[in-house]
Amino acid sequence: MKDIAEGKAAIQSRLKPNEEVKSVIICAYNAKMAARYTPYRGLLAATGKRLLFYSSLFGAPFYLDMPYHTISSFRHKKGRLLGGEHIVVMNNGEQEDFRYDVGCDALDTFIEAVRQFKQPSEDGVKRVTCYPG
Repeated sequence: MKDIAEGKAAIQSRLKPNEEVKSVIICAYNAKMAARYTPYRGLLAATGKRLLFYSSLFGAPFYLDMPYHTISSFRHKKGRLLGGEHIVVMNNGEQEDFRYDVGCDALDTFIEAVRQFKQPSEDGVKRVTCYPG
């Protein structure tokens, strides 16, 4: 990803009708590729319907779409080995790890935006369970 504007435009292009970004952070996603983890630096957006990650590595766009109904847990933790602050998401039984980098929204603002959707709604749709760090 060349800059924040590129990332925000890429995320905007993937939004569904009546979906808007509530908060966005800069982070590195630790993607598992061929039994190894590769950090993808990009943007993680919280919308009213899902979490959406965007990165571009060597000009190829990479997206990770995580609708809230597929997320069983969402937590904030401090990194033990590499330090920093992390967002850990259990998405369809897979653990997704994002290391927060300063820029865009504050981490607390992002976490609060996601927590808005953790409570069961009137329609009975399961929401994200959030755990503090």
